[in-house]
Amino acid sequence: MGFAWRWAAIVDNPKWKGLTWGLIPLHSSGITACTYHLFYNHIPILVAFQAFLTCVGNSTAAYAAWRIAVSNGWKAPEKLSFLNGSDEIKAKVVSVVDVSVESPSPMGFEDLGDALAKDNDYIFLVKLFVGCAAASYVIKYGELLVDFPVVANPYAGFAFVLVPSLLNTFKWYKRSRDPAFEGWF
Repeated sequence: MGFAWRWAAIVDNPKWKGLTWGLIPLHSSGITACTYHLFYNHIPILVAFQAFLTCVGNSTAAYAAWRIAVSNGWKAPEKLSFLNGSDEIKAKVVSVVDVSVESPSPMGFEDLGDALAKDNDYIFLVKLFVGCAAASYVIKYGELLVDFPVVANPYAGFAFVLVPSLLNTFKWYKRSRDPAFEGWF
C-alpha cells in the first residue's frame, strides 16, 4: 500500500493512490483471518466476514487498477468498449522515470522492500516463505502456548478487526490531506 502511494508521486499519477484505498478491504480481510485463528477458530462469523471483505477488496482493487490503466492510455477491446469511458480521458505518457529520487524517512512496514532490495530473487523467496510459514504457525497455534485472556467473543473479534482497519484508513486519510504526515509509529 505504501509502495503504491509513493509510486503515485514518482510517476506523477494520483490514480496510484486510489490503489492504496482499494487495497484497504483486502488488508482488513487478512486481519480477519488472523483474528479468526487468534481466537482458535471459535468465531465462525469471521469466516463470512472475511469472504465479504475479500469480495469487496477484489472489486475495489480491480476498479483502482482499471483507473490506473485508463489514465495511462489503455483502451478496452471493441467487445468491451463500455469500459473505455468518455473520450475526454487523455493518455499520460511517462517516458523515463527517475527512480533515484531520495525517499522520505522510513514509514514502517512500507519500507520493508527497501531493506530487502539487496537480496537476489531466490534469497527473497526463501525469506518470504520462511517468514510467512513462521507467522502463520505462531498465529494459528500460539494460542495453545499462551492462555489467551479473552474468551471467544464475536464483539471482541470484530473489535480486533475494526480497530486496526479504522486506524489504517485514518492513516491514509491523514496522508492524503497532509503529505508530510508519516504516521504515528
